[in-house]
Amino acid sequence: MKLSGLIKIWLVSISLIGLQGCAVSKTAQIDRETASELSNQNLDLLFATEFPVASKDEALLKASRAYRSAEFSKAQFFLVKALAFDSSDTEVLSQIGNLHVRKGNGKLAGRAFHFALQHDPQHAPSLEGIGLLYFRAGNDEAAQKHLEAAIAVRPDLWRAHNALGVIADRANKFQLAQRHYNSALEIQPLADSILINRGYSKYLNENYHSAAVDFFTVAERSGDDKAWRNLGLVYARQGWYEDALESFLRVEEERDAYNETGAIAMSNGDHSTALRYLNEALRLSPTYFAKAEKNIAQLRKQSSHAFVTPE
Repeated sequence: MKLSGLIKIWLVSISLIGLQGCAVSKTAQIDRETASELSNQNLDLLFATEFPVASKDEALLKASRAYRSAEFSKAQFFLVKALAFDSSDTEVLSQIGNLHVRKGNGKLAGRAFHFALQHDPQHAPSLEGIGLLYFRAGNDEAAQKHLEAAIAVRPDLWRAHNALGVIADRANKFQLAQRHYNSALEIQPLADSILINRGYSKYLNENYHSAAVDFFTVAERSGDDKAWRNLGLVYARQGWYEDALESFLRVEEERDAYNETGAIAMSNGDHSTALRYLNEALRLSPTYFAKAEKNIAQLRKQSSHAFVTPE
């Protein structure tokens, strides 16, 4: 072979090696940039010297240990370190997103989920993560779109079902809401939030007895304030005012419990009963009780009875 031919082959080989090197370098740069965008400089300063990592596997192992120990900042640090070795790992990106959600940083959480979906548009945990961010922000349309896409891929995502149930309730689609809550309970039967939401859905649909069962189950099981309050609401709507008062007293001051019971009695049209509870709320209050005064004023407008406010 002529010398000129050898030179051409050698030059082509050098070019290919150079291109491969550029590709590897570019991938590494993307990994570092993605990790940098999702990192916390304060955590880097806190942990970097004390906890160096040499590989992705080592970083993931340390992240898992930290998470099990409820050391969430440390877990986040190691997950970001793992990402520096491979920015395309959708599971790592999703876990980082969830940790940012836990810490109340929705912007970085959304960015992590977005990065994951760039690599895999059907990544269900990230679809759920973004959907829940939209849900908490009050954007039901975008939330529903992402959450439905998530359960289409992974029907076992109970948080997605729970949120979709609430969205359906807001649209007065109570049967659809119940299906989502029931699906969520099949996956996570001891989740109080699902039972409370299902009970409230039944309350909205005036299925008071069944709603009371859901609220009572949670109230007795975990003493949840919202469950006791909702149980009182259901009792009062049915005219069971003493039972309602007893439930409200579990979680409220006496004056507030009497005022709330009286307000619901007023909305039920039980004016004399409403006055009795509202007057008691005023009596129990050591200072001016604006809420009760306002309710009594409204009650006067609704009824032709003569009311006398106690001194």
